[in-house]
Amino acid sequence: MIQKFLKKIKEAGSVKNLILHTSFALMATSGVSYMLGLVRDKIFANKFGAGADLDVYNASFTIPDLFLSVFATAALSAAFVPIFVKIREGSNERAMGYAAKVLSFILVALFCAIVVYALAVPFFADLLVPGFSAEQKAQYILLVRLMLLSPLFFTVSNTIGGILISTKDFLWYGLSPVFYNIGIIFGATVLVEIFGLPGLVLGTLTGGILHMGVRLATARKRGFRFRFDFGVDENLKQTVKLMLPAILPLALWQVLLNWFVRLASQLPEGSVTVYNFSRNFQSALVSLVGISIALAAFSELSTLAAEGRIAEFRAVVKKKAIFVFGFTALAAVALAVVAKLMISVLLGGGEFGAEAVNLTALMLAVYCISIPFESLMYLLAKAHYALKNTLRPSLIYAGAIMVIIGLSAVLVNYIGIFAIPVSFAVGLAGQIVVLGFSLRKLMKN
Repeated sequence: MIQKFLKKIKEAGSVKNLILHTSFALMATSGVSYMLGLVRDKIFANKFGAGADLDVYNASFTIPDLFLSVFATAALSAAFVPIFVKIREGSNERAMGYAAKVLSFILVALFCAIVVYALAVPFFADLLVPGFSAEQKAQYILLVRLMLLSPLFFTVSNTIGGILISTKDFLWYGLSPVFYNIGIIFGATVLVEIFGLPGLVLGTLTGGILHMGVRLATARKRGFRFRFDFGVDENLKQTVKLMLPAILPLALWQVLLNWFVRLASQLPEGSVTVYNFSRNFQSALVSLVGISIALAAFSELSTLAAEGRIAEFRAVVKKKAIFVFGFTALAAVALAVVAKLMISVLLGGGEFGAEAVNLTALMLAVYCISIPFESLMYLLAKAHYALKNTLRPSLIYAGAIMVIIGLSAVLVNYIGIFAIPVSFAVGLAGQIVVLGFSLRKLMKN
């Protein structure tokens, strides 16, 4: 273990560089973030149990997350980093101006959408959470209206995050989720005692502000200064061209999450909470390894693609793909084996009884099947984006999501809540096979 760490230091050049500017920083901060996430979930489980209040809170995230994906994530994940890297090679000032311009357009569009939906949300409650009682729906409407502020904070934070990925300031990029969880824990322990259930949302918003603040402080050191700029140039046109195909799968991803919540809301009380807890544990490994490596590789792959060094590009993708899939597959098996003991220790107690522990543990064990597939998906998608091809992964992604929705709609009649993780794994497995063939063809061309 010590030898591996010393090897990483040698590869990085120094301890400081290892901590600040490598994928090690992302993996380390992701680990801290998920440890705090466990504390958060323990507090939620013990205080609320698998019951109506936590179902409402978890459901209130889905539409705000949809807005964030459609208006911001599409541009930032698919288009921003490759274009920013290319501009920055010539001028850091121009690159920062490009970032401010992208942020200006996204914020205005997002704000307009938020205002409209905040007024319209009562008309959608029956469609989105049909299994909730009238009291739950009233709480849901209030919480959604409050939660709609969060996409504004995360749009700023994620745009700045794109800058930090490009400059390889991975430590500060990775610390923001840590502070986000601190905000949520503050809401669950302090604000909820003052404001009731809305206190959880206020804590979440506090976490969003902290998430943004950590990244903003670092980006300012790199020369970022925000000012509204609505001038249209070739870089902005290219951004729109690249982001449009990416909107569809990201929107469908949020539709999928809404669909899962909708399915769970019609099952016994607490099903939304059980689904959310199991998904949190499943996504921990995906974020710790899959997403961390994909994000760290994105800047490198973008540079190699821009310089036409496709042989090196291919080698990096192959090496990281083997590691990501192999490591996460082994970790998924281990997680499934210890699922019941882990859920009992980390969530059990208080209002979270034995029945809730057993159901959540079994749900997590089934969810583990999807971990290596989802982890590899992020790397293959980023490789496509680095080659400035967003259409192929977007269409493949959309197809996989439609398969998952259709399959889960059928399976829920036979296996109940377990239709969610089973259909998720099947859809993602098919997706990475098609993504792999697509990437091979792109690299040959």
